[in-house]
Amino acid sequence: MIEIIKSPTPVLSKTQWTAFLAGPMSGAPSWQREAPKLAEKMGIDNVTFLNPRKTDRFVSHSAQVNWETFGLRMCDVILCWIPPQAREMSAGRFYALTTRMEMAENLARGHKIILGLAPEVEELSGIGHLKFLAKYYGIKKIHQSLEGCLEEFAQWMAAHQEAKTLHMPGPAFDNMDSLKRKPLLLNRNQTLMERWNQVVHPNDTVIIDGNFGAPEWAKFLNGKNC
Repeated sequence: MIEIIKSPTPVLSKTQWTAFLAGPMSGAPSWQREAPKLAEKMGIDNVTFLNPRKTDRFVSHSAQVNWETFGLRMCDVILCWIPPQAREMSAGRFYALTTRMEMAENLARGHKIILGLAPEVEELSGIGHLKFLAKYYGIKKIHQSLEGCLEEFAQWMAAHQEAKTLHMPGPAFDNMDSLKRKPLLLNRNQTLMERWNQVVHPNDTVIIDGNFGAPEWAKFLNGKNC
């Protein structure tokens, strides 16, 4: 089943492979809407796509950033596609600038990133450095089409379908009451979630060694019996 969750709809649990559709929104065509349709045509299944194009234009900037940050930390794959610019930008804004910054950050965080750049954006300022960082952090191929990105995604999922049994140390997640008193702990818990999902895949079985901590975080983690 293909599921689509759009901002600001909260992600309530993680039940299958999850891909965050990262890429420009301002000035860009609505490619995030087309990606799941194209994936379905290509036979891709059992995926939740996180679409940051918000359904409510009155969502605050901070709420949007929080939604995106959680999705980026929780997902299995960040699928980043920078299509040709479709509309003029407001004065003082630059096409795909935020995307370039986000990709630099998430490459450094160790995410599985599938990167695609339309030929028309090759001359954008900073794209050369983004390509350098992609190579530095192990991306072997930069695609020139959204179809190419989705093909790599399908191949990557197929290569990680085989179930494994893993022992994971109890990450001692902080409970929600602690988070209300100490908001910075939320970043810590999201980083623990991020690292867990980089190691454990949805079909794996997990044996937890030690204290798990706050059980409410288990619903966002890959693996059975976690």
